[in-house]
Amino acid sequence: MSANATTANDESLRDKNPRAALRTSALLWALLLGAVADAILRVEGRPGLNIGLWALAGVAVLAMLLKRRDAPASAETWWLVGGALCFALDLMVRDADALAVFSLLAAVTLLGLAAGRATSAWVTRAQVSDVVFAAVRVGVLCAAGPIGWGRSEGDADTSRSGWMRTVRTGVRGALMALPALLLLGALLMSADPVFERLVHDTFRVDLDAMLQHVVFTAFIAWATAGFLRAFLVPDRDVMDRLRVPQPVLAPAEVSVALWTLNLMFLAFMLVQVRYLFGGADLVQLTPGLSYAEYARRGFFELVATTVLVVPILLAADWATAREHTSARRVLRGTMLVLVGLLLGVIASAAYRMRLYQGAYGLTEQRLYVSVVIAWLTMVLLVFVATVLLGRRERFVVASIGAAAVCLVALYALNPHAVIARVNLARAATGADVDSAYLQSLSADAVPTMLAHLEDLPAVERCTVSTMLTERWTGERRGGWRTWNLSDWRARRLVRRRMSPDTNVVRCSQVADLAS
Repeated sequence: MSANATTANDESLRDKNPRAALRTSALLWALLLGAVADAILRVEGRPGLNIGLWALAGVAVLAMLLKRRDAPASAETWWLVGGALCFALDLMVRDADALAVFSLLAAVTLLGLAAGRATSAWVTRAQVSDVVFAAVRVGVLCAAGPIGWGRSEGDADTSRSGWMRTVRTGVRGALMALPALLLLGALLMSADPVFERLVHDTFRVDLDAMLQHVVFTAFIAWATAGFLRAFLVPDRDVMDRLRVPQPVLAPAEVSVALWTLNLMFLAFMLVQVRYLFGGADLVQLTPGLSYAEYARRGFFELVATTVLVVPILLAADWATAREHTSARRVLRGTMLVLVGLLLGVIASAAYRMRLYQGAYGLTEQRLYVSVVIAWLTMVLLVFVATVLLGRRERFVVASIGAAAVCLVALYALNPHAVIARVNLARAATGADVDSAYLQSLSADAVPTMLAHLEDLPAVERCTVSTMLTERWTGERRGGWRTWNLSDWRARRLVRRRMSPDTNVVRCSQVADLAS
């Protein structure tokens, strides 16, 4: 058989077995993405440019594979994937570690939602149980990796003849032997220095380092293969059959139960009204009560009540009969009263946190607590606008959207710059400032600290100047792979405006004056 005939035969087989060809391509691309991740992600330092580059490569591979699939991906899927990519690229903008964690969490969440039903449109009308089932599906497939993604009975071997079968056999055999070869080789090298020298002289490789590369590459490739499978292989029949048995309770009975909670919350608000809204006067008059305890207790009350009340409200609405009667309207009114009481607790906690920040300044934790308070308020309002108005299926997507809005607002706000600006403004008025905390802020705060450096007292100004010079004039840990815009800008500003020799002279003069 001629070469042209062999090539035509292979192409004909691939055309007859698109699922097998798609599966093979997905597994090969997963292995390649694992190798790329090992090259750019396995580095010390906060992730930045490397995450953005790997995310771009992953989305490009996903787009290519989805175009080859029989069923096209929904527009909702592309919106979710695009949002995940944007959050991954955000790591190249800011330098704060917490924002990096939030962005990665948001990106993984959006990708999980996109893959939850194999790219079908479902999120905009998903119930809470649907999201849980989809998360379990994606998690199980990622853990399984390529296991179970074998040929179905209708798939023929697209490489039954020709050189492709020989290559695949050789590659599979080498890959199967590689882990044992590396592990046993490392043990033998440790046992015999002569053998170790022979291996080093022959191959010029470090088996320990190679084993680390192989393990990391295999882990990423394994999880990526499972994730691609979640996108490419529909499980609609199984997912559609997953349902939580729904009880049908009488709305009047649930209203009685919720009114019991309402009376308890109302009694709590009445008894605690002076404590909740007492402010600074209450702190001064109550022995043993500090601002820290005053704010901390309010926040945990907020978290505890929200964690308990919102699921209770969702369960109460889900478990009652869908009848349009006066009893149903009374139930929704009861829920609305409970939401209003919870909003009162939220308002108290927000006011208490504002007093805390006014007394002790702003920190990253206090700022994020305030953002959490804002998000929980939005969730309660979303509950009223969706569940109580008969649009329960919109609650999940609206709550996730509220979280995304808060994260985008944090990026626009630049938390570390705001913290530096607020605390330096306090220093200008004579209030105490924690210079050690200012030094712990990321590159996001450097332009603000440079602009307000003269507002600090002489000793703190010297300390912060020395920190800026030492921390932001060298090379970034991790090199180009951990690059981000804030870090690049901070190092450029510090090199341009501050000199190490000038700072040494200034600090010595301050020390002489202090002595």
